[in-house]
Amino acid sequence: MHGDSAVPTRSRFRPRDLFSEAVLSLLAHSGRSALTAAGIVLGCAAFVATMGISATLSRQVSASFDIARATQVVVHQPADEARKSGAATVGSPVPLWQRPTAVDRLRRLNGVDSAGPRMTLPERTLARTLSTGGSDTQAKIVGVDAGALAVIEPHLIRGRYFDRFHDRTAAPVVLLPANLARVLNIDRVGVAIFVDDRPYTVIGVFDDVTRETATMGSVVMPFSTAQLLVAGSATVPPERAVLIEVRPGAAHPIGNQAPLALLPEASGQLESIAPPDPLTLRRAVEENVTMLVLVVSFIALGVGTFSIATAATAGVTARAAEIGLRRAIGARPRHIFVQLLTETTLLGTVGGIVGSALGIVAVVAVALSNGWEPILDVRTAALAAAGGVVTGLIAGLLPGWRATRVQPVAALRQ
Repeated sequence: MHGDSAVPTRSRFRPRDLFSEAVLSLLAHSGRSALTAAGIVLGCAAFVATMGISATLSRQVSASFDIARATQVVVHQPADEARKSGAATVGSPVPLWQRPTAVDRLRRLNGVDSAGPRMTLPERTLARTLSTGGSDTQAKIVGVDAGALAVIEPHLIRGRYFDRFHDRTAAPVVLLPANLARVLNIDRVGVAIFVDDRPYTVIGVFDDVTRETATMGSVVMPFSTAQLLVAGSATVPPERAVLIEVRPGAAHPIGNQAPLALLPEASGQLESIAPPDPLTLRRAVEENVTMLVLVVSFIALGVGTFSIATAATAGVTARAAEIGLRRAIGARPRHIFVQLLTETTLLGTVGGIVGSALGIVAVVAVALSNGWEPILDVRTAALAAAGGVVTGLIAGLLPGWRATRVQPVAALRQ
């Protein structure tokens, strides 16, 4: 009798059976499963999309900063050094560091796109005709050669620029800003104005400049032409400088090299001014954008976790009879726990994969619609998918624990 008695065996739940049961259970409640997975899909899609768009925006921010980065260097001689060298004397000749040979050395530096001397004379009297009396207008005179004019880059609305020929021959021609042209009633080029009773032909009118915004209120003429006004002046000496247009990122190296190129024998007499490189500001902007995106992404994943946990917990109540039946035919509490955990993990996995794919599509769509280059990191999509798995696993802990507390008899009575 004892030999024939059967020894009861403990129930087992093989991995293959566990997986198939979890899949069948999810398919049996496809509507609820879809709604449950929707939360994690949205969370992962938001994570991938925001990280991808953040990387794309960071690239655009970097490109914008690179374009706007300092592209101008100004070299001048401090007032005390100018007095020592005699360059501050009224009517003095062009100093050595502003002469063509010095500027040519500067133009040969790697990173220099354009360069040229500039002098700014104090306000002079402007008029359309000689001796107009009370209707005269006062404006500063800016003398530049063709190289410095290219640095300033006025935006012409009428006429043309002067060139090296005009500067070499000290031609009496000028460019006028639009506001001065209106004051002087000039609506076309080719007419004459008088500067201190000297006639000059207006060959161009501009309404904006790329650099040196102070030029917007000044009469611009060839450097050698302006030097003739300096030679006959008995008032304040001009302000002298050399303007340099450099390539993005070359401002500081050129700022260090320019004084030596212009005045090798006494470079300490010159001072260069290069605007600060906004690299620190760019990094701060990128870090702030990234931090904001991470916070939003984690909130989205938190919402997804809460959504799947809530749906799974509600599912335990709805499936109480099923759980009770499983317990009654031999399922152990840990089997119930593992099955619920497997179901939520599968939902998280599917949600993570689908959400990652949707996030990638969103990044590409946003980038292409704005004409940007999409920046996609495969690791981000993989991390989002893994995050979906982990989220599903975490979300199933509480519902799985509650399912183990279901009593078979009470559940079967429902």
